[in-house]
Amino acid sequence: MKVIEPGDPTFKSVVEAVGDDRKPLSGADDEQETAKISNGEGNRITPVSRTQAARAIFGSSARQVKPAIKSFIESPNCSSRNGASINMIVLHSTTAATVEGTIAWFLDRKSQVSAHYVVDKNGDVYQMVSDDRSAWHAKAINSRSIGIEHVATATDRLTDAQSVASAQLVRWLAATYGIPAANVLGHRFAPCNEGTTDCPNHLFGDATEDAVAEWVNSNVADALGSKEPRSGRHVAAEPVAHRALEFPDWANPSTWFARLRSDLSRIDQNVRRLDVRPLPHSPAARLTALELMTIAIEDRRFFHHPGVDVLSILREAIKVLKGRKHGGASTIDMQFVRTVTGYRAPTMKRKIYEGFLALVIQSRHKKLEILRSYLDCAFFGSGLIGANAAAQRVFNKNADRLSLEEASFISAMLAYPRPLQGLPRWEQRARRRAAYAVAVFDRRKGRLTGRYGIVPLKPVS
Repeated sequence: MKVIEPGDPTFKSVVEAVGDDRKPLSGADDEQETAKISNGEGNRITPVSRTQAARAIFGSSARQVKPAIKSFIESPNCSSRNGASINMIVLHSTTAATVEGTIAWFLDRKSQVSAHYVVDKNGDVYQMVSDDRSAWHAKAINSRSIGIEHVATATDRLTDAQSVASAQLVRWLAATYGIPAANVLGHRFAPCNEGTTDCPNHLFGDATEDAVAEWVNSNVADALGSKEPRSGRHVAAEPVAHRALEFPDWANPSTWFARLRSDLSRIDQNVRRLDVRPLPHSPAARLTALELMTIAIEDRRFFHHPGVDVLSILREAIKVLKGRKHGGASTIDMQFVRTVTGYRAPTMKRKIYEGFLALVIQSRHKKLEILRSYLDCAFFGSGLIGANAAAQRVFNKNADRLSLEEASFISAMLAYPRPLQGLPRWEQRARRRAAYAVAVFDRRKGRLTGRYGIVPLKPVS
């Protein structure tokens, strides 16, 4: 095997393409450690920095953008990576024809199956396991791989929207974790999985390893200038180490701002842009029954605070001091941030950062945009992402057609998501919370709407 050293012309061409960053960088992502990387021709580049290795393989992560995550729905079927580094991406196809069925399966503890990401046929991307955790999708290589599930039956091929979204996700993951194109594999062709499954079936055309490799070369590697020939594809023996950054490195401002820009970009991509005119007859300027009930039950002062409700924080703090039952004082803005970013660790650090993002997005988006975007991506139960899906499942109608009573029940599902089992007990709890929402609406109707009007409401029966 030929070794490409820093003085070699081949190495020089790589450096000219991606920039020479052999000098150490500051912060926790110290680039002084070296990595061994392989290309498709069996050559090896060593020693180089980790960032340079990632760039040489898949391009700079700064040029790659993570696709918008429609919703983060945490699956219980995951475990610790036990210190293993991510060096592989495994592509799957589901046997479920809908994203709701796929998500419901991954939420079921009995299935003992999950994936980090699910890509729907329309290109929507859902995250179910955080990258720093091990999803249960590929047997012995779970701890060092990322699993991407595509909604498709055994005979389906990738839709155009699926292919675009999946390619963007793979490019971002590869650039972030320094994963070579050779390590993007179909499930049945991954190490320790040969002969155990037919997945990903005909997702990439022919059910062959070459078909998967051709898709990777055409849709992923080409875009980053790192195309590898199909012959000689192999899994790199030496994984490239990465730093699992859940939150910014406060000692390194450049890292902090990079994380902030990334999170704000994800939020911006998930906002439903609205043409909200100040005309009283404009439908976009009126609140639906579901929006009213959500404000009543989740954040009564939604239109009167800048993303963080100081009065609610003081109220809950007093309850803590008195030893009484208390809540988290989260506003709808903060819940929207949490849903999009996927930050759910029960720590004060996460809460402060969540509140900060909620304050920042006030200058970027209208309040009504934030409310409707939250309802569009919130989790309402097993396989139910978004208010429309919940309304269709429970009442067989669109969310904007709900009566006050129906809307109060759907809004209650934000606190009590619909489970797979135990429906009678769940319904009892949800109806109690729905009744509370109606009572709040009756008392505070004039203070809930802000400057917006209300669509004609059907009375509570």
